[in-house]
Amino acid sequence: MDQAIAVIDAGKTRTKLSLWSGGQLVRQLDRLNAPVVRDGVTQLDLTGIHDWLIASLADFASGAKIGAVVPTGHGAAAVLMEGETAVAALDYETPVPADVAAAYERERDPFEATLSPRLADGLNLGAQLYWLEQLYPRTWPERGEALLWPQYWAFVLSGVRASEVTSLGCHSDLWRPLEGQFSKLAIRRGWAERLGALRHAAAMLGPVRASIAAATGLSHDCRVYCGVHDSNAALYASRGLPELSTGPFSVVSTGTWFICLNAGGSRPPRYDPAEDMLANVDVDGRPTPTARFMGGRDYEAWMGEAMGAASDVTLLGAASDLVYAQDSEPGLRATWAAVELAKRADRALSLVEAEGPILIEGRFAEDAAFGEALARLRPSQTVYRSTLADGVALGAMRLAVGAEFQPPPLQPIG
Repeated sequence: MDQAIAVIDAGKTRTKLSLWSGGQLVRQLDRLNAPVVRDGVTQLDLTGIHDWLIASLADFASGAKIGAVVPTGHGAAAVLMEGETAVAALDYETPVPADVAAAYERERDPFEATLSPRLADGLNLGAQLYWLEQLYPRTWPERGEALLWPQYWAFVLSGVRASEVTSLGCHSDLWRPLEGQFSKLAIRRGWAERLGALRHAAAMLGPVRASIAAATGLSHDCRVYCGVHDSNAALYASRGLPELSTGPFSVVSTGTWFICLNAGGSRPPRYDPAEDMLANVDVDGRPTPTARFMGGRDYEAWMGEAMGAASDVTLLGAASDLVYAQDSEPGLRATWAAVELAKRADRALSLVEAEGPILIEGRFAEDAAFGEALARLRPSQTVYRSTLADGVALGAMRLAVGAEFQPPPLQPIG
C-alpha cells in the first residue's frame, strides 16, 4: 500500500479515526464519546479518547505505512495544560454558573466585532476560559496554556503547541474575523499569548513523538499536521470539488449539529445573532456566513426506540402531511424526521442567503429522503450529496495532500 493518511475526527458525539490511501477510504473505527466528571465539573473524556486513539493508530499501523496524521475536532473546546499535563477540558454543554456567566457577559467584545453570538452554557469558548480562571486560579492563565481541540490532539502526537483560525473563529469570542486578529477580551485577559503559535491548518507541526511511535508502531517520520475545525474541514473539501469551483456554493454539514455555510456569496452577508447566525472562519481566515441547529440531537429524540430505521423517499408525501410521527411505523417516522430536518436546513440556508449549488455532507448525506426533501424545497439550486459522506475527513486529507487531492464525483439529487 502507498503511504496512507490517518484522520482524527474528535466530534461531540463520536470520535472517528479513518485511514485513507490513494484518495480512497481504507478503514474506519469509531467510539461513542461520553462526558466524565472531573474536579466536580462535567468534562470531555480525554483519557478515554486518548487510550482508544493510541490503540486504533496501532491497529492501523500494523497493516499500513502511515505517512501523516491530521486532526479535526468540534468547536467550543479547549484543553487547559500545565506543562505536559492536561488539567481540564470542559464540556460545552456544562452550564456555566450564573454569576460567572453574568461577569463574562460584561467582558466580551460586541457581536459586530467577533460575529460570535452569545450562546448557552459553554458554547462560547471564551466563557469556558473565563470560568477556568475561577476553577483553576493557580494555573490559568499565569502558569498554564490552552490548546484548541484539534491542536490538542496534534500536540499529543507531536509535542508541538499551536493554534489555528478555524477553531479560534468558531463562536469563541476570541477572534475578530473582519480584522484577522484576537479579540480585545482574549488580549486583555492574557489568553491570546497562551493559546500556542498561530499556524495554518495545513502546517506540518513535526514528526510524531518518539513515545507515540513506540506505542503505536507509527514511523518516526510520520508527519503530524496542525489540523482544523470539523465543519471547516468539510468546507475546505468542498472548495476542491470541480462541481463547486465556478462560483458561490453552500455546504450543509450534518451530524450532531447541522452547519449551513455560504461560501463566496455575491451579496454582503447579514448576521443576526438572534437566529444563531455567526461567521465561521475558513482555513485562510475568511469570514463565512453560517446558520446552524442541533439537528442530529433532535433526530435522535424524534426517533426514540425507532432509531436506526431507514427513511423512504416514496413516503415523502405522507410524511409531509404529518404534524408528528411518534406513533407511526419506523420507516414513516424516519421519513418524517428527514423532512423536518430538511425544512430546518432550508430555513438556515435562507438565513445565510445561499447561492449556487448546495452540498450535503456528513451523517445525513446518505439519507435519501432528507436530500430529496431539501432539493424539493430549493428547486432553483442543484443539490448534491458526496459519494463519500465524510466531507470532514476529505477536507483533512486535502490539507495533507494539497494539489494531489482527487475528490470523488458528486451525486446530484432529483
